[in-house]
Amino acid sequence: MFNGRVCIAGGQGLVGTALVKRLKEGGYNFVASADYCIDLRDYAATLEYLKKVKPDIVILVAARHGGIDEYKTKPVEYFKDNILICTNTISAAFDAGVNKLINIGASCVYGSNPECVYSENDYDKEAVQKSTEPYGLAKLAGMKLCEYYNREFKTKYISLLPVNMYGNGIGYNIDYSSVIPSMISRFHNAKINNNNRVDIWGDGENTREFLFVDDFIDAIEVILQLEDLPTYMFNICGYETVTINQLASIIADVVGYSGEIYNDLSKPSGSSRGHLNSAKIRSLGWCPKTSLRDGLTTFYKNYTESAEGK
Repeated sequence: MFNGRVCIAGGQGLVGTALVKRLKEGGYNFVASADYCIDLRDYAATLEYLKKVKPDIVILVAARHGGIDEYKTKPVEYFKDNILICTNTISAAFDAGVNKLINIGASCVYGSNPECVYSENDYDKEAVQKSTEPYGLAKLAGMKLCEYYNREFKTKYISLLPVNMYGNGIGYNIDYSSVIPSMISRFHNAKINNNNRVDIWGDGENTREFLFVDDFIDAIEVILQLEDLPTYMFNICGYETVTINQLASIIADVVGYSGEIYNDLSKPSGSSRGHLNSAKIRSLGWCPKTSLRDGLTTFYKNYTESAEGK
């Protein structure tokens, strides 16, 4: 187990809340979740805070997420916020004397060729995915900055690149969340309102990889526990790859919705995406444990309990 002082930058979102819970339950020396106290877009405040809490490792989870429509209509806002969070936190960690950092990147830094299986060496060889470009470019900048610090100053700044994540308690907003929370909301509402049809944008044949958040926290723990790593960048993939139509079918079954699933061809299908090679993290003993159906069942149970105020 990592015995040093752990500071999380970004403890309020999906990954952050799950990570704080795991660290506390696992007996780690968890010292702080920085974003409760400061604005990580403010370099001076971030540096002052890290000097005060003196962590041995910073785990950079913080990000400003949105939906594809928001990235399209507010690209300046999302790019600026995310690049400031990334570059300020990484730079402040170094200036505060933190030699080890785990940066949570994003799989959208890879290209969009659905025929490709991308390894970690491919992350800056193609343009980032257009549909999430403001977010992806900022994440790419953070990953490059980690790479540059390692090269110039021999730090141990690690980037993890997860595929689309989902999990309990965060992200139920139907308008701005990612595909799984949005679908869960729509199918649930269709069931309780006795709607006979749920529309899926496009032909639904584009594929996605999904990762249950607890499996991702397992990967972070693997990285925490190892002192010597063969590389400083790891793809983190899910249990399986499915088409959007297959995802919709599984969600309908989990929710108990028996109406029609309709492909609205007047709407865009969404970008095609390549797949990630996770051989490096698997060689360290990690693999995803949660099937998509099992993860969605757990997620939906939590969703309905939250909706009922339990």
